[in-house]
Amino acid sequence: MKKINVLATTVLIAGLVLSNHSVLANSQSKDIQNMSEEERAQEKDTSNFIKFSGVVKEIEKDTKATRILVENESDSLEMIFTITNDVLLLDNEKGEKFESAEIKKGTKINAYYDKNKPMTLIYPANVIPEIMIVHGQELGQVKVAKFNKQHVSLDNDLKLHISKETILENEKGDSISEEDLAEKELIVFYTISTRSIPAQTTPTKIIALEFTDENLLKVSQLIDKDHYFIGDTKMIPIRKVAAQLGYKVEWNKKQNSILLRKQTSTILLTIGKKDYGYNRSIGYFTDAPEMKNGKTYVSEELLERLLLK
Repeated sequence: MKKINVLATTVLIAGLVLSNHSVLANSQSKDIQNMSEEERAQEKDTSNFIKFSGVVKEIEKDTKATRILVENESDSLEMIFTITNDVLLLDNEKGEKFESAEIKKGTKINAYYDKNKPMTLIYPANVIPEIMIVHGQELGQVKVAKFNKQHVSLDNDLKLHISKETILENEKGDSISEEDLAEKELIVFYTISTRSIPAQTTPTKIIALEFTDENLLKVSQLIDKDHYFIGDTKMIPIRKVAAQLGYKVEWNKKQNSILLRKQTSTILLTIGKKDYGYNRSIGYFTDAPEMKNGKTYVSEELLERLLLK
């Protein structure tokens, strides 16, 4: 079985750079080289999420999460998705909640993750998605995008006609009104649409999304401004990044170590050592943490641990 815990074993692919604007994660978008400035701006603003579709090849589970290795069938690119309790996991037919334990090898999924989420320079990339749609044997189409007041998606792909039978909810499962859909990111579940431009449909269910994490954008900006490389390993400032994500950072000068604490999660790392502790387990960096210009830098591999809740 292929090992999919990239924190322990990382395969670095020369020349393949994965970022929050990666062609890997945005393989279904237009070729950005052929887009005008206006088209680029529109493409950027049509959704808060990047979509990756594929088939589950491997599955690993632990007490906190399920990790799945997903391969895109059109180009064979792979990504690892960590499914925690915070992931909105739904089926494609009715938009009902789906249990991660029911995901099997060969299952088709669509994963959507925040486009501002920091991405590690490793392959396959390891991401915690905000939304995951699991495809079963029943027919059902899903659209995730921002919609205007006329219920037209901002990419002009789909126009919605709301009926009395259309179920309207927020991401918590609470009922909402049609007025609550305007100018929001929506998950739209439907079966049949017209061949017009935009296509038109009467959805079976719509989920209006409220969650946005400004911290992810700030973390991404922090890393963009303050990082360096050891070979292929990107080193990031752990104090700034961890604090932005809500961790309490404690420096032990005598032991040359840093303790990160957030709720029930703890991470203990030591300058110059590749092994580190997280909760009651041990992880390993590709390159050891080091001190530079009075700041501690660690491999960005640690981001997966920091983003787990």
